[in-house]
Amino acid sequence: MSRRAQDGSALLEVSLAMALMAACGLGLLSAQLGLARHASASAMLARAAFAVDAVGEAALASGAAARDQWRARAATLVPNGQVSVSGSQIALSWAAPRDEAAPEAGCTDAIATEEGRVCVALAFAP
Repeated sequence: MSRRAQDGSALLEVSLAMALMAACGLGLLSAQLGLARHASASAMLARAAFAVDAVGEAALASGAAARDQWRARAATLVPNGQVSVSGSQIALSWAAPRDEAAPEAGCTDAIATEEGRVCVALAFAP
């Protein structure tokens, strides 16, 4: 190969390597952000399950006053939380994060959940 044919090849190789590294970096950043969103959603689900369990225990042990106190606390543990108690079922629904691909809510039969909300339900024997 002549010297004239090789003049631009080093610059092209460096450009391709930089583009490949940038694409890998963006993919890694996307994966890290997805993991952080999932961790946040899992922590919110754990707080909601704790709150629903506490409302159920308060309803069985202490009566209406403690149950209402835990209902108020549960509404503050998750964003825009709404607690509904019907007979032997307690359901807590909250606003789903906007960028989370939330699965289908499992509580659609239990309470009227609107679009963009996630819920946790617990059945108990009064």
